[in-house]
Amino acid sequence: MAVRDQRLSNVLDIPGEDAALGRTLLSERAAETLRNYISSGRVPEGTKITEREVSTLLGVSRVPAREALKILEAEGLVVTRSGGRYVTTLTEKDVRDLYVLRRNLETLAIRLAVQNASEEDLLEMSARMADLEEAATSGDSNEWVRCDMALHRSIWQASGNAYLLKILDSVLGAIFVLADRERIQNNRGGTRGIKTHRKLVDLVSAGKAEQASEEMEHHLARAMENSLKTFQLTGAPADTAK
Repeated sequence: MAVRDQRLSNVLDIPGEDAALGRTLLSERAAETLRNYISSGRVPEGTKITEREVSTLLGVSRVPAREALKILEAEGLVVTRSGGRYVTTLTEKDVRDLYVLRRNLETLAIRLAVQNASEEDLLEMSARMADLEEAATSGDSNEWVRCDMALHRSIWQASGNAYLLKILDSVLGAIFVLADRERIQNNRGGTRGIKTHRKLVDLVSAGKAEQASEEMEHHLARAMENSLKTFQLTGAPADTAK
């Protein structure tokens, strides 16, 4: 067959591929919906969660429900213990450990982003920054949390290191839980941190690795302080290791 005569339908099994794509997209949409329910507090920490309940709640079959839960498990938002799956519950030690990880890996990520970011990566960061500014203007705290993490993740992706991205993705769930606690306790929207996030994006665009790393370090140090204050005010589980 001449190259000019090739068609997509001749090289791919379209019906099968289409069905597989549909299942994948449905699972991702189901995971996003569950993530929003959990990060908004509609599904609290420690809640037991089953495939059947997810299937019923979202109006999907058991297969995408199962895959959605696997996605959230990979992010650390859902954990498997004896008796089933549960929305993660954090202790004070978890909070401190999480920020040790973030401060080390995100400062590395932004250094690598300065070195490796493509024009497409920079455009993606700018777009996510615009989303964050819009969320701040609207005062929608749920949207602020989503846009905040989308911006951070755009920096992780721009690092060009797939292993680093995978590790950071594995703690997204815990980050969402902490962000939700702060949102509920402070009862405020996304008016915080616009200047800091804008500075991070500008420093990456300007190729200033050292300054970008220092700014990320300061940003996450402040974030840890806020998370710990909120954590203690909510009366969350104590650090039993101490």
